[in-house]
Order: sequence, then C-alpha cells, then structure tokens
Amino acid sequence: THQGKVSTKHLSYYLDEFAFRFNRKLSTYRGKLFYRLIQQSVATEPKPLNELTKKT
Repeated sequence: THQGKVSTKHLSYYLDEFAFRFNRKLSTYRGKLFYRLIQQSVATEPKPLNELTKKT
C-alpha cells in the first residue's frame, strides 16, 4: 500500500500496480495466478541489478 506523496518519477509504477490489483480483485483463480507468477519467475534468467536499473 502507498503512504505519503506520489512522485511523478514513480507514478507509472503505482498506476500499473493499481491496474494489476483492480483487474484481479474478483478473480476466482487467485491461487492459479500466483502459481503462474512463481512458474514464470523461476523459468526466466536472472538479470543483474545494474541492467535492471540502467538509464534508457
């Protein structure tokens, strides 16, 4: 949950999270969604932090 001021730098991330939660709030398959998320997270190659945070 968000507490405090929303910065423009992170606004798109807040909106993405809101949309994700809103779209799944009535899902009857929450367990399956979580299972798929875990499957995908272990099936992908890890990336170093500097690659994830580099400026584009």
